[in-house]
Amino acid sequence: MDTSKISFGEMVAAASGAALILFMFLPWYGVGGGSVDVPGSDSISTPGVNANAWQVLSYIDILLFLVAALAIALAVARAADAMPGGLPAPPGTIVLAAGALAVLLVLFRIVSVPGPDVEGFEIGRKIGIFLSLIAAGGIAFGGYTAMNERESRAPRRA
Repeated sequence: MDTSKISFGEMVAAASGAALILFMFLPWYGVGGGSVDVPGSDSISTPGVNANAWQVLSYIDILLFLVAALAIALAVARAADAMPGGLPAPPGTIVLAAGALAVLLVLFRIVSVPGPDVEGFEIGRKIGIFLSLIAAGGIAFGGYTAMNERESRAPRRA
């Protein structure tokens, strides 16, 4: 495996993919503690609860994992000199498109918080979702950079 074959953009995309997988285990959402009034007794206080992407998301977590795995796999394939030949587009373009999809999915989950609206409880966004947004942006940036690096290295046609 020759790591000198990996371009800067592919390294950024792969590192961001690894970071995205890691950040999916951090808390994405949290419910702050509150008190619930129970008829006929005192109010009950509840502790705060945090949930990560794997616990809260139904299929978006799988898509984000696949995007991260794609970014890592293409960099490993380049280093191993085992790039598949029948790709529908250049690898940098594929990583760019997958990274852009990941950015949109994380932005959707920042805007649209999953779960029911329960009076007295507010579901808040935690650090994991924002770090995941940065990592998804890193995948897209790495794909864009890799796409431009490979195009600039390609021989010009007359």
